[in-house]
Amino acid sequence: MTHGKLIVVTGPAAVGKSTVAKGLQAEFANKGQLWLVMELDHFGRGLPRDWVSLGTHQGLYGVSGFTYRRADDNSIELVLGSDGRHVLKAFHRSIAAVARAGLNVICEAIVYDDDDWNDWLEAVADVSTTWVRLSASLAVLEDRERADRSRVFQGLARGMSARKTVGTFDIEVDTSIEEASAIVRRIAG
Repeated sequence: MTHGKLIVVTGPAAVGKSTVAKGLQAEFANKGQLWLVMELDHFGRGLPRDWVSLGTHQGLYGVSGFTYRRADDNSIELVLGSDGRHVLKAFHRSIAAVARAGLNVICEAIVYDDDDWNDWLEAVADVSTTWVRLSASLAVLEDRERADRSRVFQGLARGMSARKTVGTFDIEVDTSIEEASAIVRRIAG
């Protein structure tokens, strides 16, 4: 069986990962190509509340899972515990398994640190992968975050932007300069 292809779209919160992923999916569909969009949020929503800590909700096992810490500058930093790391590993391998099953995948993800990047590379070593990094200025990200009232994690854009960039990317785009449609055409090409 022939493996599917994988496009991993990374970047901080509010940078436009979902917009680009859905745009890519539509672009490929117009060409008669099936591409699934998958994202880490599906796994995150599957976590029991006891493995998540945010604000006044301090999950019993939050330190082992996902802890969202608010800093003095109102940013939110995600701290991954050992179970949170296991969730990331499962996510990476699930994405790779879908591609190995012959389906094309557009994956929305955030590369948290060197360990996360190295695990990604291990998980998708035999899958044709295009790595895309989206960026924008912090001011633009925060404006987008404020404008989107559905975002539960106001301040995540600032927290993610403070992290050092990890990984090597095939395509890097500033979404505050380039329109989503142009970004999609560039990646699809």
